[in-house]
Amino acid sequence: MAGQKPPPESHGDDGPPPPDTGMGMTAVSYLFAGMLVWGGIGWLVDHYVGTKGIFAGIGAVVGAAGGVYLIVRRLGA
Repeated sequence: MAGQKPPPESHGDDGPPPPDTGMGMTAVSYLFAGMLVWGGIGWLVDHYVGTKGIFAGIGAVVGAAGGVYLIVRRLGA
């Protein structure tokens, strides 16, 4: 319409990012890393003992619980 000013131009990254930027990815990475590491350790125990997936499953559950613990402890969720 006539007589309106154009919107002010934003130049992108003018200031610091918000304080909780990336917290979601941090939480997801804690969960995945815990499950992969402890599940892998459980898989190695399965391979050594001769069982088929028992310790890998237990390790994945322990890793997920550890990831949730880290999320609550470090991110204060």
